[in-house]
Amino acid sequence: MILGPIRKLRVWFAKYPTAKKFIKFGIVGTSSTMVSLLVFWLLSLQFPALNLLTKAAGWIMGFFVGFTLNKFWTYVDQTDDGEKYLIKYIAVYAITFFIYLGFNFLCDHYIFPNVYMADFFKSMEWLKTSEWLNNNGPFVSNIISILLNVMLNFIGTNFLVFKVPEPDKIFE
Repeated sequence: MILGPIRKLRVWFAKYPTAKKFIKFGIVGTSSTMVSLLVFWLLSLQFPALNLLTKAAGWIMGFFVGFTLNKFWTYVDQTDDGEKYLIKYIAVYAITFFIYLGFNFLCDHYIFPNVYMADFFKSMEWLKTSEWLNNNGPFVSNIISILLNVMLNFIGTNFLVFKVPEPDKIFE
C-alpha cells in the first residue's frame, strides 16, 4: 500500500531533479537552522549582553553542519574536489553572513519587527503571543534574518557552488 506512493515520488524526483535538491537543501537548512538557533539560545542565556556575537556563533555552527550535509548528501552526485567547493561555499556564506548580521542589526535597532508582529497578534486578541513577541525581539529578528539567509544561500549554493548540471547531462 505504501510502495505505490513511494514509486510515484521516485518517478517525480527523476523527472524534476531540482525539486529533489530543493527538498534535500530544505532538510539540511532546517537541521543547520535548528543547530544555529540552539547555539544562539544557549549562548544568549549565558551572555545576554553579547547578542550579536551569540548570533554569529550560532550562524557559524549552522554553517559547518550545512556544508557537511550539503556536500555529502544534497549534492553528493555533483562533487569531485572538496577543497574547491569549500572555498566557493565559504565565499557565498561569507557574503550572506554579513547580510545576515546587517539585517539582524537593522531589525534589532531600527526596524523592530517584533513590535509590528506583536501589534498584529494583539489586534487578533492573541495576547500571550503578542506579549511573547514584545519580550523576545532579538529572537524574532534572528528568525527573520535566518529566513532571508536561507533564500540567499539556496540561490548561491545552487548556482555558484554546486552548479546544477544541464538537464540533458543529469543522468550521464
